[in-house]
Amino acid sequence: MTEQEIFRMKAEDGYAVCHAELCPRKEHCLRWKVGQQLPDNMSTYHCVNLHFENVATEDCPLYRNAEKVMMAKGMTRIFIDEMPKRVEPFVRKKLIASHNRTYYFEYRNGSRLIPPSMQEEVRNLFREAGWDGEVSFDGYVEDYEW
Repeated sequence: MTEQEIFRMKAEDGYAVCHAELCPRKEHCLRWKVGQQLPDNMSTYHCVNLHFENVATEDCPLYRNAEKVMMAKGMTRIFIDEMPKRVEPFVRKKLIASHNRTYYFEYRNGSRLIPPSMQEEVRNLFREAGWDGEVSFDGYVEDYEW
């Protein structure tokens, strides 16, 4: 699938695009890049409100970096036999509490990618639970942080 096809699919799925021509960060913003790839036959789509506070400024709250990052995929092998038994329920409960049960299982089975910030959150939870060993996700893929 081409990048243009991916961008169009995201826009069709409701990803908010931006058309702020004067934005100083537009060339590096994923919302801008997706907006530039919209086909002429797409009659409606979600768009950033250009009047919202700080939109199209250096401090834009809706800015998304257009560089791909390493996303983890899956946590089925994250809990290993050498870990104390208290680690798994502690980490699982904390992740469900902060991300909800559905997302936890989607992250676990790999159907939802795990962004770098959440990877660090998971590692911190393991440390908080007393595990100082390596935390290994099932795999990694390069993708945008939508």
